[in-house]
Amino acid sequence: MPIINPVETSSTTGISATGDSSLGKDDFLKILVAQLEAQDPLSPMEGQEFASQLAQFSSLEQLTNVNDNLEGMQAYNLALANNSSIALIGKTVDAPGNTINLKSGEAKTLSFSVEDDASDVSIDIYDSIGTKVSTADLGAQSKGLHEYVWNGRDASGKLLPAGNYTFGATASDASGNFVQAETFAAGLVTDVIFEKGQAFAIVNGQKLAVSEISKVSL
Repeated sequence: MPIINPVETSSTTGISATGDSSLGKDDFLKILVAQLEAQDPLSPMEGQEFASQLAQFSSLEQLTNVNDNLEGMQAYNLALANNSSIALIGKTVDAPGNTINLKSGEAKTLSFSVEDDASDVSIDIYDSIGTKVSTADLGAQSKGLHEYVWNGRDASGKLLPAGNYTFGATASDASGNFVQAETFAAGLVTDVIFEKGQAFAIVNGQKLAVSEISKVSL
């Protein structure tokens, strides 16, 4: 009786390697078709196994479609955000900073935030050479953003001259532990620019990410 040697077959017909190592739905379908073409007629693929592979293909296709939809939504939302950023031009905004441009006799609204509830918060104001000219004890403040209206006077109540000043916020809890505080400076948005899909506002001559703006005023 003649001896029949088994013949090796290749199941990679029609499938070519690409630079992308990820398996897409088209690649998955090609592999499934190649499996069906190369299967042994005397021992075909079990129905349960075939159904399982079809379910995997269906799940992969759904995930691919969801990913495509999410990418489309992300691009749409980015376009909306960039368009709305243009409306900031000509508006006064608050952003991280501590500068005060004081005009004589003018009151200034200073913004600050505390990271946690604080039992004691104070605001210190300094002139252009760093000398402290005024201090305000604001007492307890809750977590979040707050405002303090400075009347433009020093600690003795004397009206200060126009010029550039700075301020700082100090906070502590009931146990005397330091609480993180951040100050915000006001400025006029003169331009909005876009770089790599992100919007930036030009405030006081400086580029500021729109996401850093904490307040917008007319």
